[in-house]
Amino acid sequence: MDSSSLVSASLSAPTMWATGIAMVLAAAAVFALGHAIVLHRRIGHRTRELEAELARRRRIEAELEATRTDLEVRVQQRTQALVARNEELTRVRLALEMTNQRLKRLVSADSLTGIANRRHFDRSLEREIRRTRRDQQPLSLIFLDLDEFKRFNDTYGHSRGDDVLRQVAQTLDETFRRGGDFVARYGGEEFAVVLPGVDAKRAGLYAERLRRRIWRLAIPFTTSTVGDRMTISGGVATIEASMTVTPDELLRSADSALYRAKCLGRNRMQIAVIGESKPLAVADSPLATTPTVPPADAVAEAASIERRATA
Repeated sequence: MDSSSLVSASLSAPTMWATGIAMVLAAAAVFALGHAIVLHRRIGHRTRELEAELARRRRIEAELEATRTDLEVRVQQRTQALVARNEELTRVRLALEMTNQRLKRLVSADSLTGIANRRHFDRSLEREIRRTRRDQQPLSLIFLDLDEFKRFNDTYGHSRGDDVLRQVAQTLDETFRRGGDFVARYGGEEFAVVLPGVDAKRAGLYAERLRRRIWRLAIPFTTSTVGDRMTISGGVATIEASMTVTPDELLRSADSALYRAKCLGRNRMQIAVIGESKPLAVADSPLATTPTVPPADAVAEAASIERRATA
């Protein structure tokens, strides 16, 4: 090989190396570019997926917010409805309580006079007798009626008689105002007063004060055999805590004293001593009449009371 060939060979060897390197670099660049393109596509795809997921989550959050808002509105509306319902129920309950109270008053009150009726009196007397034994206190009962009331009705009419009953009931209610005092219309022209903690002496004084108040009302009664006005007669009976007495026995004792007052001529009060057959008289007022022989109609009226007491 000549020298020119050697020179050419020596010059072409680096060129080939450079070409190879260039080709390798070009291939690497192409590979890198392709890899970058693939990565870019993957990143774009993942970005779109993430954007779609974010949009879906935002949509879900919006739906949840709308649902929460709707629930809050519903809860508020339901709460308001419940509050309104509770207020309505409270009004209804109060109305029912007031109605029940009125019904109780109607059941226990006398329709004509407005004071307690016989049914309420029976329950109250039994309760007070039990309390007397428990509290070791006396208990007094005043049993009274209007003298010759039938004759009064025959003279003035039943309407006027009803007015007098209301007037007497009001006087009873105004006279006995202590806590625990209890007045009732027993029936017809008969009234009863229960006095807890009052002994026989004080009960007799209270009864006499009541008789005088009725007298001072000066209700005209021109056909009366007692005087020129309406009068009352009454019996007082008292039990002590140590006594074992039933309500009927106490009532019969007071009724027996009332019978005695009628027999003595009316317009007076008599005190019955439990266990004794003859009642004691309250000190007579100058306004009371004491005829030696009771009038025939007084005896008849007293006999009617006695028959009722033994019935």
